[in-house]
Amino acid sequence: MAKPGGRRLVLFADSTAKMRSVRFSRSRLILFVITAVAFAGLLIYSSSRILARWFTSMAMVEVLEENLELRQHIDRIGERLVEVDRQLAELVEDDDQLRVLSDMPRIDDDVRQVGIGGAVNPEITYSVDDQTIRKLIFDLDKIEREIRLQRTSFLEIERQLSEKSDLLRHTPSIRPVEGGYISSGFGRRTDPFNGRWAHHNGIDISIERGTPIFAAADGSVIHAKQTHGLGKLIVIDHGYGFTTAYGHLHTIQVINGQSVSRGQKIGEVGNTGRSTAPHLHYEVRVDRKAVDPMDYIYDSYALLPIRR
Repeated sequence: MAKPGGRRLVLFADSTAKMRSVRFSRSRLILFVITAVAFAGLLIYSSSRILARWFTSMAMVEVLEENLELRQHIDRIGERLVEVDRQLAELVEDDDQLRVLSDMPRIDDDVRQVGIGGAVNPEITYSVDDQTIRKLIFDLDKIEREIRLQRTSFLEIERQLSEKSDLLRHTPSIRPVEGGYISSGFGRRTDPFNGRWAHHNGIDISIERGTPIFAAADGSVIHAKQTHGLGKLIVIDHGYGFTTAYGHLHTIQVINGQSVSRGQKIGEVGNTGRSTAPHLHYEVRVDRKAVDPMDYIYDSYALLPIRR
């Protein structure tokens, strides 16, 4: 008879129909099950470790490739920063030259360093790669500050040149008529009507009646009508304290408030008012004070196109 608690495994052979049996005790069965489970667990654990190492290895390869690509990008950015820095140096040279032409002081080299300040945390350490990226960020920040400084400088130069350009356009600078000769200059002279000494506030240009008269600079007409002494008279306010006057005209071809440009025809030479013969009386005033018009006739403007 079987012992209590025992287990029997019965095996049959198909060919001989013989029966064989193997007896298992409970303790052996439990040990077998524990061993099988342990083996299965070990197999699963080993397999998972192998798979984990394989995936980790694949991930590391991918990370290394990405790091290599990132390093190449950083190197290319560094090369581009060097080129940008070179171009900024050329802009600085151009800026210095433009400031000289604009009669402006050049920017001091210390100012161009666009330095900044700030505390450094001594507890933070950087690896070689971190140092490279840190320098890259610092260089980018510095270039950004330099660009802002250069942009501000160019805006200042633009305003300065614009103001000078506007001043030049509104400064009397050309002969108001083509041809003729100066029959009476600026300063003290004998009055042709009473023979007394008097101050002549302009110049008289003797020329035939009907000769076109041109505005000496950009401005706005503030007087265009008949007067007693100067006959038909045009006065132009050019701004910046400049005014010009054109007297004894035969015809006036502008009206009060009209804007005119340098070289624009405004009238014709005549013999109106207190005049002994056809001529143009031409005055230039600076801050309401009469000055010699010959000081405001520049040879360099003689070739400017005349608007008829």
